Amino acid sequence: MQARLDEVRTVVVIGAGFIGLEFAAAARKRGLEVTVLEYADRPMARALSPVMSGFFAEAHRQLGVDLRLGEGIDSFTTDDDGRVTAAVSTTGQTYPADLVLVGIGVIPRTELAEAAGLAVANGITVDSAMRTDDPDIFALGDCANYPSHHAEARTRLESVQNATDQARHTAKSILGRHGDAEHYRELPWFWSNQGDLRLQIAGIVQPGDETVLRGDPATGKFSVFCFRNGKLAAVESVNQPADHMAARRLLARERSLTPEQAADLEFDFKAYSKAAPAAA
Repeated sequence: MQARLDEVRTVVVIGAGFIGLEFAAAARKRGLEVTVLEYADRPMARALSPVMSGFFAEAHRQLGVDLRLGEGIDSFTTDDDGRVTAAVSTTGQTYPADLVLVGIGVIPRTELAEAAGLAVANGITVDSAMRTDDPDIFALGDCANYPSHHAEARTRLESVQNATDQARHTAKSILGRHGDAEHYRELPWFWSNQGDLRLQIAGIVQPGDETVLRGDPATGKFSVFCFRNGKLAAVESVNQPADHMAARRLLARERSLTPEQAADLEFDFKAYSKAAPAAA
């Protein structure tokens, strides 16, 4: 992709997820014309709160990205050599393209599990120890649908942290080294670098979460605290690594704070995340 960017002027990106927007920002930094087509009504909708999605939509438009929401891909046009020359969207609009990047997520490969008679539902179904319904077979990473302690629901995550942490956990299970701690409970966390913006997420954001803003998005440094049933469930941060690390400590220890504390810039969130819980 790096080499191809030296040869093109117009780029169309299909999908406004992490990969698509990271690439769009890099292409704009080179001065290329970039159009992003996203079928959903906001970018990174599966992973972010509406507040954070809105911030990144505006940020990419400020970079000069032509971000088209609610508009997916219908077809491509090609030249006589079979090279793509344009993308045709679901609205019928044609976007010239010297290069097209498709970043629309993945479909888990479950054929082998199905052939083995294992349960499959949006991935290979496993329990909280990453075991399938055959106790001698494990599944982990992007293909595994597991009961997430932090999401309080079955989840299939596509992330580096999740894959590596589940791999370590599964190795210990196979070797019988868990003792009484066989249930997988690691806190999910994610990151994405898009231009000058570093997005970091601790926990799993879900639709319906109550959101509280900490800081001013206009400064390019702020966090969004997501509360679920009155408890802190996730924290999204932009260029605020201290908030992210504090959130990871707090959520891993299953401690919460109030929405008022989250919004108060005078409240020492970092110190609070390190302090021992008060005695009952």
